[in-house]
Amino acid sequence: MGTVAVAAATAAGVAMVNPATASAEVVPPVVSYKVTGNDLALTITNNNTGIAPLCQAFVVNAADSAAVLDDPLKLLDPNLVVYPKITDPSSLFAVGKGQTVTNTVTDVPDGTYAVLGACSDLLDLETLGKPVPGVPSLVVIGGPFSGINTGSLSDLFGSGSLEGLFG
Repeated sequence: MGTVAVAAATAAGVAMVNPATASAEVVPPVVSYKVTGNDLALTITNNNTGIAPLCQAFVVNAADSAAVLDDPLKLLDPNLVVYPKITDPSSLFAVGKGQTVTNTVTDVPDGTYAVLGACSDLLDLETLGKPVPGVPSLVVIGGPFSGINTGSLSDLFGSGSLEGLFG
């Protein structure tokens, strides 16, 4: 948590010195995945144009997705089932602007998961504390439906707003 606090303090100082540079709107990442057995390859693309936007994607139990979207710092909770495992808070957002990165998560237990992606700008105090998430996608690992793209949660609940579902 010390790394996050130092980054936040540094970002606050830079934002105060030059607030105009921190004003680019942060957009969520483009996240896709591929299931092979119990392994999941997550591809994250950061299409942001600001000075310091960083993105990441995670896989959590589908039942935990709303809580994580409401408070992304829950990803640091050691009791939360999250892949990839977070051992260093600085890895929360590691895909820089203009980058596409593929991370492979191995040996994910059978179950239904949500693939979540979000971006935060280190120079924007608003998104530093509340990253901008994309729409989660559901994925089934194991069983006869393993690897089938069950679609985004917006597909599941219609094209209306997800605001009531996630907070």
